[in-house]
Amino acid sequence: MILNDVELMKELIQETLQRIVDTEFEKYIGVAPYERSDERRGYRNGYRDRNILTRLGRLEIRLPRDREGNFSTELFNRYQRSEKALLLAVSESYFEGVSTRKVGKIMEKLCGEQFSRSTISNICKDLDKMLDSWRNRTLEKRYPYLVLDARYENVRESGIVRKKAVMIVLGIDEGGYREILSVDIGYSEGERNWVEVFSRLKERGLEGVIYIVSDDHEGLKNAISRSFPGIIWQRCQTHFIRNFISKFSRREVKRYICWLEDVFRAPDIDEAQRRKSLLIEKLERDGRYRIAEWVDEEIDYCFGVYGISERDRIRMKSTNMLERLNQEIKRRTRVVRIFPNDKSCLRLVGMICMEYSEHWQSGRRYLKGVSQFLCKWDRGIFFLLFLSCVNTFRELC
Repeated sequence: MILNDVELMKELIQETLQRIVDTEFEKYIGVAPYERSDERRGYRNGYRDRNILTRLGRLEIRLPRDREGNFSTELFNRYQRSEKALLLAVSESYFEGVSTRKVGKIMEKLCGEQFSRSTISNICKDLDKMLDSWRNRTLEKRYPYLVLDARYENVRESGIVRKKAVMIVLGIDEGGYREILSVDIGYSEGERNWVEVFSRLKERGLEGVIYIVSDDHEGLKNAISRSFPGIIWQRCQTHFIRNFISKFSRREVKRYICWLEDVFRAPDIDEAQRRKSLLIEKLERDGRYRIAEWVDEEIDYCFGVYGISERDRIRMKSTNMLERLNQEIKRRTRVVRIFPNDKSCLRLVGMICMEYSEHWQSGRRYLKGVSQFLCKWDRGIFFLLFLSCVNTFRELC
């Protein structure tokens, strides 16, 4: 009950941010307050007040200063980019007449004050310039692994609300670090839109791709075949499991799901094929011929993960690494409900992706490193590459 008190939440967040800044400053100058040390790198010179505009209202933070005036913190800049984008999206919707009275009230709570059109325009210019620079940056690394995903947002266009696809490309470099490579918006995640996304990435310097994991969207698969012929494509195992579950009643699925999970736990592709045969036999014995046929035709595309290093398989078998990012995007965009235009949608989602990407780049490695891309050449790898070539030939025909 007490956590619903907005003022209390503001105080808790304000105190937490203040402690983070003070700790960061202590590390910068090398000593705590009133402490003497030969390792000191500067001297304190009071504080200056800094305001942060958040969804809980305006927070007041005392920012420490050093005598030389060199100390600065990235905390506020990173925190405010997505916050500004969220406030702008709601404000723009309000001015464009998209929002209902309910959204108008949400805006009041989010902003804590009214924004004028000129204020919004000025903030938009700053954020858009920053986002354009990030989205068009040169890719100087090699990215052996790509993870692709798309989500749909409500965007108003010519007075009509449409579902627009927000397409996200995540890359993992040779050092094992994750990075969001691109964020784009289109009418759908069809082949044409994804091909354009891949073309722009290549123009920016994308190279070294050997493995891509995504869902089973037909347009996306065709675009991968056209843009990256010969690479290993992995159908997301999590999505496959969901598709499998949807074919049974809630009571029946318990009888079969453990068999499918056992297939995906196989240590190598030969064992995976053997367990696949057992699953198909069980389905056929129970009269589930259509499901058995579907599994036989589709599950092989979930075995692409056996074409990469064994240590990378558990994290590269699905698109789950984007799950936390998608949750954060959903949490922000559902406040807006309907974006007034494409730019507003791209601005908010792009800023969230930028923040996550920067955090990943400065944090711990996601993988131990992907210098050894393919595992040893055996019958399983030959089968995967043959399957990929057949799929590419099919699309070209």
